[in-house]
Amino acid sequence: MIRDRKAFFLGIIMMISFLGIYAYMMSPSFGNGRNGLEFADDMFNSISKGSALSIVQGEAKKADKWQGTVIDVSIKAKSGEEAARWASQYEKIDGVQVTAEKETLKIKGDLGKIMATIAKDSTDMYNNQGDIVKQRYGLDPRETVYNWYNSTKQISKALDKQENFKQSAAIQGLQKKVIEPSYNYYGVETEHVKDNKGVMTFMLVFYMIYTLWYASPSTTCAKAWVLP
Repeated sequence: MIRDRKAFFLGIIMMISFLGIYAYMMSPSFGNGRNGLEFADDMFNSISKGSALSIVQGEAKKADKWQGTVIDVSIKAKSGEEAARWASQYEKIDGVQVTAEKETLKIKGDLGKIMATIAKDSTDMYNNQGDIVKQRYGLDPRETVYNWYNSTKQISKALDKQENFKQSAAIQGLQKKVIEPSYNYYGVETEHVKDNKGVMTFMLVFYMIYTLWYASPSTTCAKAWVLP
């Protein structure tokens, strides 16, 4: 039995309008065939990428500090094929000596030059210039950066065993703050909060209002309805 018909029908109207807006949000009406959730997800990813830009650039510059520091390590890949892929990339770095034997790879060279090369490839990826990276190595740019990540992980372990902890820490910083972001954000457009204040404010305000909007008609209808 309906106790308050006015409140009940108001709740119904609010629920119908809620569902109508939801249907629109789920439609491919937000550019490039995206629905509202995909648009918001892309926007927040772009803002996140823009916020991380200064961190990536700052860490990449630290390679200069290690110019003239020579490392001599032996690392192991998962397979001979992987070791060969790693070797082909390190051989392109000026002055680096590389020897591959099955899964084992011996690398000797200037740490600063190694880090600078990896940082250059990674920042190009971060800037969505994967075609430039592909021209250097003839590989999919994601594969190139993936090779850098896996090989530097092994280099860091080798440096730890040699008790060259500062050099190892530098490699780890490059991995976390340059290589990983370049791989994860590849293909994402860079946006900054200062350039999208209106859109960001609207999305946050809309989210709060829409959440309350969902609860309001349900509560209104429940209060207007009395069980017999």
